[in-house]
Amino acid sequence: MLLLLPLVAFVLFYFTLRKRGMGWRKSVLVSAVFWGACVSLITEGLSFPHWLTRGSVALGWLAVCVVAFLYSSANPGLSGVSRSTERSGIELSALPLDQMSKRFLVASGTIALLVGVIAIISPPNMWDAMEYHLPRAVMWMSNHTVRFYATPDYAQLIFGPWAEFAMMHTLLLWGSDRFVNFIQFFSFIGSLVGISLIAEKLGAGARGQALAVVVCATIPEGILEASGSMNTFVVTFWIVTTVAFLLVWNEDPSWLNTCCLGLSAGIAILTKGTAFIYLPFMVLVCWWMASPKARLTFLKRSAFLLLLIVAVNGPMFFRCYQFTGSPLGLPFKDGGPRLHWMVDRITLRGAFANVLRNVSLHLSTPLSSVNAHILGLFRAMIRAIGVNPDDPATVWAGDNFHMNRFSLSEIHAGNPLHLCLLVLAIGTVLFYWHRPNAPLKAPRYALGIIAGFLFFCTLLRWQMWASRHHLPLFVLGSALIGLFLERYIPKRIATVAVSALLIYSVPFVLSNRTRSFVPWRLVDDVYQSRSVMYFSDQHEALASANMAAAEAVNRLNCNDIAIDSYTPLAASEIYGSPRSFYVYPLLAMIHADGGHRTVWYQGVHNWSNGYEEYERHPTPCAVICLDCARVPQKWAEYRGIGGRASAFDYIVVFSASGQAPNPVAQRRERQPIAQAGDGS
Repeated sequence: MLLLLPLVAFVLFYFTLRKRGMGWRKSVLVSAVFWGACVSLITEGLSFPHWLTRGSVALGWLAVCVVAFLYSSANPGLSGVSRSTERSGIELSALPLDQMSKRFLVASGTIALLVGVIAIISPPNMWDAMEYHLPRAVMWMSNHTVRFYATPDYAQLIFGPWAEFAMMHTLLLWGSDRFVNFIQFFSFIGSLVGISLIAEKLGAGARGQALAVVVCATIPEGILEASGSMNTFVVTFWIVTTVAFLLVWNEDPSWLNTCCLGLSAGIAILTKGTAFIYLPFMVLVCWWMASPKARLTFLKRSAFLLLLIVAVNGPMFFRCYQFTGSPLGLPFKDGGPRLHWMVDRITLRGAFANVLRNVSLHLSTPLSSVNAHILGLFRAMIRAIGVNPDDPATVWAGDNFHMNRFSLSEIHAGNPLHLCLLVLAIGTVLFYWHRPNAPLKAPRYALGIIAGFLFFCTLLRWQMWASRHHLPLFVLGSALIGLFLERYIPKRIATVAVSALLIYSVPFVLSNRTRSFVPWRLVDDVYQSRSVMYFSDQHEALASANMAAAEAVNRLNCNDIAIDSYTPLAASEIYGSPRSFYVYPLLAMIHADGGHRTVWYQGVHNWSNGYEEYERHPTPCAVICLDCARVPQKWAEYRGIGGRASAFDYIVVFSASGQAPNPVAQRRERQPIAQAGDGS
């Protein structure tokens, strides 16, 4: 029930704004910004004195609800000028729609409903979420603070944390991860609202706004991501919100819009590093769209906007600077190839080669022979400009440039139909920019999308999973496509195009690779147990060992547990993701909530082990050592933890209630104690 408090806060924000005459779409976005700022304020405020607990977070949200209610009661309305401004926006967005557009919106609503059902049925199970998104939230709950801690995985420390802040609030207030996926799902819904508003500001009528929503709702990568626990749709929403507020600000440079603009940009940056790549160009082109007077006002308020961004990100910047010497966290020497995201050298030909590589991610088909021909064509084009297709300076470490197979996984899925429509829309608005009746803002908006994509390709290495990092561009492009379909395409052809998008989206809605709504032998469906589904993203082989180890731990009278994610490699030598880093399923199954059961990392041998002296942990009554089953020195190291041990495949649980005495280290290599499935 405590999870209702953040929802009540949002509803109070929304109805307060509506009561004051604000349009419903802007009210949703303003409420989201206030809500997002409250998440950061509550989290950082409670972290400083180590008060980040279930009760304190609930009290924080209760205080927000009380303040919002009192403000709503004391402030009945806006000034007459502001009312008329808001009402004009309502009238524009409420223009009558044709029957086909209404049907399209109903179909989009059905997509959203099904995605929401999958989000609540399925547990979080994506690889990155299991490795760092959710483990960091569990560690914060155990430490009662979000300050850095000793961990073998630097991603848990230096990557943007806002999405995980919000996920942690759901974990604390509900008591499990049942609603963790809703952070992404609500970001999906919010993006639909924001895109319709952006389309309006670009000059689209009611039909164009509706088509923009349908285009956004049918992006395959977005559909797959929206029901999970990653953070790509979260940062996409905050980027969309920033752009929407800047376009609104151009017409109404009020201090409310100024604050919302600065806060949404700050939260986007706090969520994911791709905001640094896409936002500068979108902000620049949206500023360019404004009148000379509005541009000057923006420049005068730029210091205030920067102050808001720094206020939101300041604590995280400070923690990163203390740890790595950079407020952004990257690059730093010990990060190794696993965190080496930037290209080694920036060149014009290298950037163009990466443009081709990234475009190819959205052109995969179900036919391997066709994919082979496409790959051959792209490799030939890259060689033609004098670049090695597999150039290690611009391709992810240890990988070669290749075509992804057609996929129903959010990690590898492409958006081929949306790419074609986006290219056509950009080309058309740029070609007709000089026509008397052409929308004046659309060409500049298109240039912002192009510039963001080029900057992405210039700065970052090509990765086979990079298609999901393009999601902000496709969502922003939906507004342009909606305008394009309304203004430049015959209505019948536009209807066929949107119908094709809806039909093409069906498999992605119903047959997500890791949480399919339809039972199918080629995918993992949502009708399995939550414990099994934690491993659906390419870790099925680890399920039995983790479940057996968790069952053994849950039978212990032990609430202070250390986790050793052992790997023989130094952090600077890790290329991929060791299986010992795939730790969240175990944390979830042993109910590590920071209250009843506390966990922390032990046996850390990288730069972060300096935080151990600041951490206040009791002597553990059990140590869960991942990938330690055949490492004799680990058995010797933890022999003092109860003197006994239980082994489950690659996992060992050291405790006083183990299945057998912890043998002398030299004996471990010859005789395992027990294997997963032997009981515990």
